[in-house]
Amino acid sequence: MQPIIVIGMHRSGSSLLVKVLQQLGVFMGNDFEENNESKFFNKINNWMLIQAGASWDCPENFNYISDDFKALMIDIIRNRLESNHMKKYLGNSNHSINDLDFTWGWKDPRNTFTIDIWKEIFPEAKLIHIYRNPVDVINSLITRESTKIPIQGNPTKTGLKKKYFAYKLPKERLFYHSFKSLNWQAAFNLWKEYEEKAEQLGKEFEMLNLSYESLIEKALESVTIISDFCKVKLEHKNQESLIKSFDQSRKFAFVKEKKLLEFYEKIKHDKVVAKLGYGNII
Repeated sequence: MQPIIVIGMHRSGSSLLVKVLQQLGVFMGNDFEENNESKFFNKINNWMLIQAGASWDCPENFNYISDDFKALMIDIIRNRLESNHMKKYLGNSNHSINDLDFTWGWKDPRNTFTIDIWKEIFPEAKLIHIYRNPVDVINSLITRESTKIPIQGNPTKTGLKKKYFAYKLPKERLFYHSFKSLNWQAAFNLWKEYEEKAEQLGKEFEMLNLSYESLIEKALESVTIISDFCKVKLEHKNQESLIKSFDQSRKFAFVKEKKLLEFYEKIKHDKVVAKLGYGNII
């Protein structure tokens, strides 16, 4: 069975979407990290971006990968999907990725840019693109990035960790957060980059577009649309508890803050903002 792949900009409500999919009986992984993302697929996506000289906050380079690079990535990933590493995603299941008899998938915003690789491996995969108004996305992104520990690990009292970094100059990032995402305009441009890429994918693949706001405002209707798209059925007893868990206050949360409203006034006439229906929020 081919997977359901969730794409979209970071902080756009994909974690809530994963909860909906799980309630619908879609297996989304046994190895979740904090953002309801499978560590197995997250690691592969992150690795591919690095190989292309890209990252989640600077993904552009991946748009220019060569056919040779693409073929190599596909070969490596297919081997990994058939290896014991896949058990991290499947848990104790003895299934092979090629004979899964249940509806499955994974969520990772990076899929938005690596999807060309995944669609070669899973040609019948279905995409769900979730999007959210840019101001709430950026505000959430800045909040997240601002609270991250700046240097990996906890420095020792003697400063040995700092000395180790200075001596070894290790390849991994020493800073967890994205400097780019801490700048409002740069973060807005990043939001546009993800949404423009998603729009392009919608012309090439079978994809469901779903806004975060409609998901929480028109919960039952949205869940039905998702259910029909995935060809799975939500049990009636689960509908009420699922829908009650949706936080209505998260819809256009930014309108309560003057600073955020001022930024919205600056970007509301942008073509991408208008195209997604966010040009006349207030």
